[in-house]
Amino acid sequence: MMKTALHLPILLMLAAVAPSSALAQDMAPYQSLEVRHVCTAQAMRVTPGGAEALMVETGEQVVLVDVTYAADETAWFALNYATGRGLERATGYLPVEEVRHFCGDPARAEVASDSRLQSYIAPPNTCHLVLGYADTVDALNAQASSALDFAAVMSSYRLQSGGYALTAGLLSTEVADQLPNGSTCVSGADFAEALLYDGSSFALVDNSASENNAARLLSAQDLLANGRRLEDPQAMKQACDLGLGAACTGFADLIYDEPDGTDRGPAVVTRYSLLGCLAGDLYGCRMAVNRLDNTLEFARTRALAGTSESTGRVTTELSKLLCDEQDRFGCILLARGTAPDRPASLVEAASNFAANLTACKQGIAWICEELASNFDRVVQARGSGLSGDERFAIAGIETELCTMGAREPNQRSCVRAYYSYRDFLQYGTHANLDADRVAKAVSVLTDGCSAGDPPACGTMAAMPDYWSVSDRRQATASAIALCSVQDQKDSICDSLDSILDPTFSETRSLLRPRYERLAQSCRTPGNGAYQDCIWALHSYAALEAPDGLTTAEAMLNEACSPANSNGCQALAQLYGKSGHDYGGITIPGRDEPKAYMAVLRMGCREGNQDAGNTCSQLADALAMAGDDENPLSVLAEACVSLMDGQGGQDAWACYDAAKMALTQNAQLEDALVWANFVCEGDDISTAPYACKLVGNILAEGLGLPADPSGALLGYQRGCFHPRVSTTDGEACLNYGNMLIETVRQNEMPTQPLVFAHREDGEDAEPSLVLAEASRAFDMGCMDGIAQACRASERLLEEWSTGDLPFDAFTCQVRSAVGEVVSERPCRGLVIYQAADEMKQSREQIGLNVYVWPDGDRSVTYIKDGVWRLNEIRTDYPTREGATTCWHNPISTRSFCVTPATGPNLGSM
Repeated sequence: MMKTALHLPILLMLAAVAPSSALAQDMAPYQSLEVRHVCTAQAMRVTPGGAEALMVETGEQVVLVDVTYAADETAWFALNYATGRGLERATGYLPVEEVRHFCGDPARAEVASDSRLQSYIAPPNTCHLVLGYADTVDALNAQASSALDFAAVMSSYRLQSGGYALTAGLLSTEVADQLPNGSTCVSGADFAEALLYDGSSFALVDNSASENNAARLLSAQDLLANGRRLEDPQAMKQACDLGLGAACTGFADLIYDEPDGTDRGPAVVTRYSLLGCLAGDLYGCRMAVNRLDNTLEFARTRALAGTSESTGRVTTELSKLLCDEQDRFGCILLARGTAPDRPASLVEAASNFAANLTACKQGIAWICEELASNFDRVVQARGSGLSGDERFAIAGIETELCTMGAREPNQRSCVRAYYSYRDFLQYGTHANLDADRVAKAVSVLTDGCSAGDPPACGTMAAMPDYWSVSDRRQATASAIALCSVQDQKDSICDSLDSILDPTFSETRSLLRPRYERLAQSCRTPGNGAYQDCIWALHSYAALEAPDGLTTAEAMLNEACSPANSNGCQALAQLYGKSGHDYGGITIPGRDEPKAYMAVLRMGCREGNQDAGNTCSQLADALAMAGDDENPLSVLAEACVSLMDGQGGQDAWACYDAAKMALTQNAQLEDALVWANFVCEGDDISTAPYACKLVGNILAEGLGLPADPSGALLGYQRGCFHPRVSTTDGEACLNYGNMLIETVRQNEMPTQPLVFAHREDGEDAEPSLVLAEASRAFDMGCMDGIAQACRASERLLEEWSTGDLPFDAFTCQVRSAVGEVVSERPCRGLVIYQAADEMKQSREQIGLNVYVWPDGDRSVTYIKDGVWRLNEIRTDYPTREGATTCWHNPISTRSFCVTPATGPNLGSM
C-alpha cells in the first residue's frame, strides 16, 4: 500500500527525535466493526427470543453476522460465538441493546470524571499522533515551531517515563499503520500531564500551590464547583489545567458557541472536549463529534492526505463509544460514517440499522421514519427476503409513524405498513401466523380502509382467508370509490381491475374497460399479446354478459387467423376438454375436438410461435389421438421456423422437439441440432436444460458416435451457462463426475475449464480440475439435486484423506509473538460447499481447506472483500516469502501455510 508522507519538517523532526519502541507499539490492535462484546453475563439464544444455548460470560467477544427481529417485535443480533467446546463456534442471538462495541474499564468507570485526576489514554480504536519527543519544554517548543501546519490541533504531554511528547490530536488505529516510517501513534498510557498551550507555545501547569495530587484534586474540584455555580469559563479552564477531566468538558461547554478568539473557537472546543472524553466523560466525546467545524479529522487529513474520506475517521470511533451508551447523536454519526459512499456489506448494514434503531428509541423521529429503508439495505446485503417476523416488525414501526386517511403534507402515509402487513399475512408460515399477530395485521388494514386509504381496502378485498365475503365486498366498493375521486392516485388504483375479486358485482364497473383494453391488444398482431387474449376471455366471462361468451369468442376468432394468431391459445382453452379456472371464474372446456385441433393448427401454422405453446399442444394432441400425422414433425417444423428467425423468441418448440425425438429414438441427428440451437441461445427457461440434452446425446452416442469432449462441453454449459443464470443441476452432477474421472485416469479435460483455468494457458493441475468439479457439485446441490449434494460430500472426504491429488503444504500455528506452536505437513484443497443461507442466492465461495494429519481442517476464504479464518474475520493475510499467514484476532494466534515443491499425487 502506498503511504502518504508527512510534511518535510515533520519528517526531519521525527528522524531527529525517535521514540522508544515501547511507546510506538503500545496500541491495541484495531477492532473491526463486526467484533462486539457482551458486557453483562447473559444467555445466548438459539433463535431470536428462543431457547437458551449457553451463558455468555461478562466481556466475551462475539462477531456480528446479521440483525433480525423476534416475534415480539424486538431487534436481535445474529452473532458468531465460541461454544466452549474446543475451537467450535456457532451462531446465536442476543438483543441488540445487550451487545456493545467496547466494554470499557470497570475500575475506571466506577470513579466519576469529577472525582479523580484524569488519564490521557486514547479511546478504543484511536491513538495520539505523535509529532515528536523532547527532553525539555524549550526543545518541545522548538519542534512545535517547525510544525505550524498542525498548530491548530497541537497538544503536548509530560511523560511518566521522562520528557515530553508533541501530538496532533487523535488518529484512528485503522489507518495508523499507514503512517510513514518514523511516525508514531501511541495510546497515551505514558502521558502524565497536559501542558498549557496559548496557540503558539507550551508551558507547564503551575502546581506549586498543591503539595501532592490529592491537594491538586481538591483545588481543581473547588474551581470546578465555582465554575459550575458562576458559569465561569476561566475557573473551568483552571480546573481542567490541573487535570480534572469534568472541568475540561465544562469549559468546552461554556465556550461552545462563542466566536473565535484567544482560547475560543472550534479547535479549542475540540481540544478541551477531547480532554474530557479522554477522562471518560462521554459528554465531552459528544461535544467533540457534534461541534460544527470540529478538528477531529485534522490529524488524518494532514498526515494521511490520500486516505478515503470514509476510512479511519476518529468521529466514527468516538461515535461507537457514544452509541454503546445509547447516545442518539453518536448512533446517528456512527451510521452516517459507515459505508457512506458504497453499498454496505451485511455487517455494515446490520450495524447501521441497529445504530439508527437506537437513535429512534431515543426520540429522533426523522430517524424512525428511515428505519424501514435502513432494513431494506440489510435485506439487499443479505441477498434474501424478509422473514415473517421482520415483516411484522417493520409494519409495526411504520404503523406508529403514519397517519391513516386524509393527511397533512408533512404527515406520513401508511402504505408501507399496509403492504408489510399484507406480505406478512400472505407469505407467513404457521409459526408466524399466531392469532394475536394476525389480529393486529387485520385490525390495521381494516382501520386503514375505514379511514379511506385505497391500499388498505384493496388489500382487504384481495385476501379471502382473513375477511368475510361481506367485508371484502364492502372493501371492494370502497377501493373503487376512493380511487375514482383521487387526483393523485395511489399506485394500487392502476391495478384494481386485476387484483379485485371478479366474481363480486362491485367489480363489474372495472371489468368492461379492462376487457376492451385487453381485446384491443389481442386484436393487434404482436409477440406476447396472446396472453392479453386469455385475460380478455376471463374478464368477459366475469361480466356474465347476456350473450354468454359469444362476443369474446368472436373477438378471439378474429384474432386467430393467418394475419394474427394471438387469439388461438385462448380459443384452445375454450374448445378443449379441461377449460380454465382463474380468480374464481371458471370457463368450462367445450370438448370440441375439431374446433380445438383447428385453432391449434392455425396457431402453429408453418411453425409459428406467436400464439403461445400451440405447437406443443398440437403435438401432444396428435400423440394422444394416435393420429397418423407425426407429432414430432409438428414440433420439428416449429423449431425450423424458429431457427430460421420466422417465429417468436420462445425456444420451447426446439427443446420439446429434441426431447420428443430422444423419447421416440427418432431423428437423433436433428435432435442434436435442435438441442444445440437452444443451448446456444439465451432463453433462461430452456438453454441450460438443452445443453444437458446435448451432453446426453454425445455421451451416450445416440444416433452418432459418442463424443466425450462434446459431452463435457454440453454438461459444462448446462451447469455454468455463459449467457443465462439458470442451471440444470443434473448437468452439474454429470460435469463434475466427468472431471473427477479424468483425474482418476491421469488425463486432462478435453475442454477449457470455466473457472479453474491456468492464466498462462498451460494445462490445469489435477487440484484445479477437482476444484471445478467441487464447484459443479455445489451448484447442482443448490439446484436441488440430492445426488450432487452427496457427490460434493464424497469428494471432500476422498480429497481430504489423500485418495485424490492434492496440493502439499506445511501448516503452522504461531503464537501472538510469532513463536511456532505447531508445524505439520498438510493437504491443501479448494472446496465449494454453500451454507444453507447462501443457497437461495446461489452464491458460490471457494473455501481454502488445509487438512492436518489428524484430519482436522483449517479453512480460509474471502467474501465481500473480507478474509475469514475458521469463520472469524481476519485482516488481509500477511506474506513472508512463500509463507502466507492469517491472524485470528480472538485467539491472537496465526495460521500459516507454505507450499511444498508441487502437487502431491500420493498420500501423506
